[in-house]
Amino acid sequence: MFSFFSLTVTQRSIPLQYVDGYRSSCKLHLAGNFNLIISAPHGGNVMTNDIPDRTSGGCRRSGSSCTWHYADNCLDGQRCATTTVQDYLSDEFAQNVAEELNNKYNLKPFVVIGKWHRKKVDFNREINEATLNHPEAINAHKSYHTNLKNAINKIEQQYGKGLLIDIHGQGVGNFTMVGYLLDSDLLNRDDLQSTVATTTSIEQLCVFDRNECIRGQKAFGTIMETNELGIAYPSKSHPKPGSGTFFEGGYITRNYISQINAIQTELPYDMRAGSYKRVNAIKYARTLFDYMTQNNLLLKN
Repeated sequence: MFSFFSLTVTQRSIPLQYVDGYRSSCKLHLAGNFNLIISAPHGGNVMTNDIPDRTSGGCRRSGSSCTWHYADNCLDGQRCATTTVQDYLSDEFAQNVAEELNNKYNLKPFVVIGKWHRKKVDFNREINEATLNHPEAINAHKSYHTNLKNAINKIEQQYGKGLLIDIHGQGVGNFTMVGYLLDSDLLNRDDLQSTVATTTSIEQLCVFDRNECIRGQKAFGTIMETNELGIAYPSKSHPKPGSGTFFEGGYITRNYISQINAIQTELPYDMRAGSYKRVNAIKYARTLFDYMTQNNLLLKN
């Protein structure tokens, strides 16, 4: 049985218990008691010596797309670049958000957090680019996504709907990019109803009016700003990201939207790693609670 949530928590919450995935490539909390998954794929710092770095990239040969293999010297082609930068302390931030949801609301999210450095495996890319087809990196990638998929399946079976929030870090500016799979060109339009040919990552919540669900009063960016987490694009006050860099959502956000609503948030350095990072995690947890409550999304065992 499950019910819509009301805030009447009085008992002391039991701390979240994590287990490791394959070769400690990720850490997992799989005993969720409500319909939220927190994913943080790019904060890990573990450098495994037996797996080559992904910095070599892939290879594009004449007339073909990029191929990805760690042992390919690409003498007869051109290198395809990989992104290997770490989203510093996004893993810690995600864990602090989960703990705050547990401590304040007795809400235990499902959590999947990457521990291996992005140089070894990228949990937010498709498996070939993510692993350069190294067997151990493949096993790590499968571990992350198998556990993510298991959590999604549990939420679908128990609640019928839910939210997957994918936490990242960016160094472009002191603002948050909220990704719904709409790029900046689409978000810069005056009327988002004109973007209906492009599927968003929250289609269940965007049935009637895209302007409202993406940059209205109940939009995630708007609620972030209400909770004093700085500027967020898109939001009611900042509806258009303009011409600068904007990350609309990656592999994780795109891959599971047939089963669950998904949002990618690209957080600025100061929010996730600055002096007030713990306070910001508390505000972010409140944002998640408010967003899911206001959009009639939050369901609990």
